[in-house]
Amino acid sequence: MNKTVESLFAERLDEIPFSGIRKVFAKIRKMEAEGRDVIHWEVGRTDFDTPQHIKEAAIAALNRGEVHYSPNLGILPLRNAIAERTEIDTGVAVNGETQVIVMSGANEGILASILAFVNPGDEVLVTDPNWHHYKAITRVAGGIPIEIPTSAEDSFAIHPEEVEKRITSKTKMLCITSPGNPTGCVQSKENLEALAEIAIKHNLIVLSDEIYARIFYGEGTIAPSIYSVPGMAERTVIINGFSKIYSMDGWRLGWTVASEAMTQCILKIRQYTTVCVNTFIQYGATAALTGDQTCVENMVEEFARRRQIVLNGLREIPDVTVSDSEGAFYVFPDISAYGLTSKEMADYLIDDYGIATVAGSVFGTSGEGHIRIAYSCSTDECARGVVILKKALAALREKKD
Repeated sequence: MNKTVESLFAERLDEIPFSGIRKVFAKIRKMEAEGRDVIHWEVGRTDFDTPQHIKEAAIAALNRGEVHYSPNLGILPLRNAIAERTEIDTGVAVNGETQVIVMSGANEGILASILAFVNPGDEVLVTDPNWHHYKAITRVAGGIPIEIPTSAEDSFAIHPEEVEKRITSKTKMLCITSPGNPTGCVQSKENLEALAEIAIKHNLIVLSDEIYARIFYGEGTIAPSIYSVPGMAERTVIINGFSKIYSMDGWRLGWTVASEAMTQCILKIRQYTTVCVNTFIQYGATAALTGDQTCVENMVEEFARRRQIVLNGLREIPDVTVSDSEGAFYVFPDISAYGLTSKEMADYLIDDYGIATVAGSVFGTSGEGHIRIAYSCSTDECARGVVILKKALAALREKKD
């Protein structure tokens, strides 16, 4: 019997879709090459440049010859800076020498952590909707993602009882993203304490994605962390990075913080992925964490202005409802009253009006009926986008009538 090369492809690929977000990017590039104007509400990155002092620190390191392999864990000055930042943010002391790994982006931290702790057949609890990488990476590891539904009625908060009812003898890990992508939902301190109690009771590892923690519009300057809850530091892996808060997405720099024992497990995987991060950019990242944080404050203030423009605009549109979204730079409006699926709505907005969003269904079943809007573009673009969106949805209402 003749066999094709395709028959040799790994079966796990059947369980992993191509990124729905990246499909939007490809479509937009084609449209812009054809000369069309696009409102960029699709991209989960800031429109700011990396602050100059960070770039200068990286350039200085390059010029003095910091061009060779760094330790697998990352350079010590950066690990110590990450440890100090984590203690500021969570109130928990961290040893930079033994508890921190510098990663090639937060996504590598997620990959290495899941590969380190999830066996084939293990179940990983993931909120729905959520960034789809968690489910895909779980399947890469041979694990089984189990979705925890959330809803707009309570701003996509995780209900601890919904977590508890999905725990089985195979459950290994709970993934929390707060502030969340695509919803901007921030899990309350009380909610995190309840989830921590469940994690301890059932001996679960918690993967806490805190990449947006400092882009926060509630009381204080940072979203609550489950790492702060007593008893959780020994069973939690913090995922964080530089892409969002320092506008360093193209630098590909992230980190994990975990107990010394857990860090050694993650390190063993890490040694066989990217080995180490580009050395000279780690000095730029060190300057980001140890330098003046006014750049962060200014960026968050600007995001707060954009958030209000988009929320106010959405709330003026009939039959659109939207949660406050207390963190990150996303809103997740419910557009189901218009009679289109989330994909149909996203396609309509980009094809007919040049508004690029991401269909809520990309992020899970509970995302259906919603679209993700990223107000990480310019303030002017946010204001223009709201005006155009009103016209687009008014045209749909006229068709219905």
